[in-house]
Order: sequence, then C-alpha cells, then structure tokens
Amino acid sequence: PVEWDPGFAILKADCVMASGTNVFISYATDTRPLAEELTEALESQGLEPWVDFKDLHPGERWREELERAIEAAHWVLILVGSNSRATALQEAEWSTALAQTWADREKKLLPIVFGHDDPPPFLRNWVALRVDPEREASTWTGQVIDVLHNLHSDTVRSSAESREERRQRLDEMSAAAEILRQ
Repeated sequence: PVEWDPGFAILKADCVMASGTNVFISYATDTRPLAEELTEALESQGLEPWVDFKDLHPGERWREELERAIEAAHWVLILVGSNSRATALQEAEWSTALAQTWADREKKLLPIVFGHDDPPPFLRNWVALRVDPEREASTWTGQVIDVLHNLHSDTVRSSAESREERRQRLDEMSAAAEILRQ
C-alpha cells in the first residue's frame, strides 16, 4: 500500500461522490498490470476508481456503464504505454472522456504516459504525467495521487474564487437595488 500525507484525507472526504466513483481509469492492453497497481493504490487512499476489469459485469451494457462512470468521475486517467493500441472499448472510453471533459470544466483528464514516447495526438492538449514503468509501483502511483491532490486543490481554489466573485456581484446588485428603492 502507498503511504501518503494526512492532508490527503481532505481529498478523500471532499471527493467521494454519491455514486462511489471518483476516478475513471482507462488503459490499453499493455498497461493493464499498471492499471491494476494504480487501482490498488487509489483504493488504499480511500478513493473509488472505476475500471472495467472490476466494475463491468456480464449482462451489462458496457457502453452505457462506461458513459455513466465517466460522467460520475471527477478525474479520468488514461494510461498509455509505448505499445498501446486502441481497441473498440478504449476508443469508446476515450471519445466519451474527451467529450465530457470538454463539456465539464470541473472534470479533469490526466494522461499517464509510461515510457518516453509522445502521447497519442488526441491527448496532446493535456499535460501528461510521464512515468518510468521500471520504478517501484509505490513511487509512480504516489506521483499520480499527488497530481490528483493538486488538481483537487486547484478546483477547490477556483470554486472558492468563483464563490467570492458571485458574492461580490450579489453585494453590488443589492446596493444598486437599495439605491433604486430610495
């Protein structure tokens, strides 16, 4: 298990959603063992990742399930290895993830690139986390958790700034309404 700082408890408490899923993990066949390691690390931190090998069950409509899981997730992690080749499932996940992250600015997409290759063209609008797959799992999974923590802090900061701006506008409108009443 990954040991992480106590400040991460804030992330756990703030981000577990009613549906239970707060991280969606997409991976190609060559990165499945890495997806399994990452899933364990996230779960050990109290996060609830959705990943097909544990969350898709016989008889379910896979497309609907992955769309629901991506919609519910705060973060979408796309694991890309140097030998990654997209299957129909990955293409569906990736297109859904891209559409939803473009539509919802609060949803964060994090490409995780294993090795030194460039990310695929569809991920080049995002800054990728580069990972050395030869490093011990707790080292790179800790990096991922750290990035999620930082992305969460940025979201909280922007939400707080946004609330402050709305409060100031409301105060201005109240003052203007009072002047009109007089």
